[in-house]
Amino acid sequence: MSTPSSPGWYDDPEDAALLRYFDGVVWTRHTTPKSTRPATTAEQAAQAGAEAARHWVAPGGHGPGGRGAGPGTQGGVPGAQGGMPGGAPGAQPGRPNPQFPGAPQQHQWNAPPMGQGWATGPTTPDGQPLASYWQRVGAYIIDAIITGVASFVLGGWLLYRAMQPFFDGFANAVRSGDTAAMDRITSQIDYGYLAGFSLVAGVVAFAYQVFFLTRSGATPGKAVSGISVRLRERPGPLSLADASRRASVQAVLGMLGNIPLIGTFASIAALLDLLWPAWDANRQAWHDKVAATNVVVGRQPRDGRPGQ
Repeated sequence: MSTPSSPGWYDDPEDAALLRYFDGVVWTRHTTPKSTRPATTAEQAAQAGAEAARHWVAPGGHGPGGRGAGPGTQGGVPGAQGGMPGGAPGAQPGRPNPQFPGAPQQHQWNAPPMGQGWATGPTTPDGQPLASYWQRVGAYIIDAIITGVASFVLGGWLLYRAMQPFFDGFANAVRSGDTAAMDRITSQIDYGYLAGFSLVAGVVAFAYQVFFLTRSGATPGKAVSGISVRLRERPGPLSLADASRRASVQAVLGMLGNIPLIGTFASIAALLDLLWPAWDANRQAWHDKVAATNVVVGRQPRDGRPGQ
């Protein structure tokens, strides 16, 4: 069996009775019995039968409707009795299963409508499985390490100047044994330089998210975790406007987190934003809700932009 060229549901290479989801890179663990496929309309069934009749050749060289039609055929049309249940022709190896017609080719996801039972957990309205909470956490940690290193490289001097009075005061308090000085050293942080470092870190985080989400739909952390970001209503990498809305929420909360007093509330909000997908019905964080996005299993098609 050849490897599919795009994400979708295909015949399971290990079990002929199942369909297995291919995410564009590897076969996933998501499977479903062929017998549970959504029923097609009469018009779709007629079109599928006509297409099969036009291209099918029965054993022995007979055309459609001729003698020698093999098992599972009726009037020379495969699948009318045998093959895929319901009279629709089955999927061919390496090609999307024809039981999911109708989606635009450019961003076709080849998934059934919501509520048909194909995925084992929550999905987007067009059926793409949503990423688990722990997949998101793993991706977040990887991305935080990358952006943290970049922020220190670009703004480390500002952070050093901000914390230098604190470290000097701490060293003097230890040498003198002045316990009262220990209580005062937190006030010696230079918050002007600290605000400058926070601005650099916020810009780095914002640019990092927008750059990757508008190109592939996945930051390096999400790519490693096998997940990506798309609009909830349609697949594909985000537009610049959508990616900017999504990234700005996290960037602003991160910058406000270093400001006295306000920082306490901003840090609580950032924590809630991180935890929210764990109990949200659509597994959306606050920044997902602002941009109407979902984090999903698999990659996004790269042959265009949503809406094109």
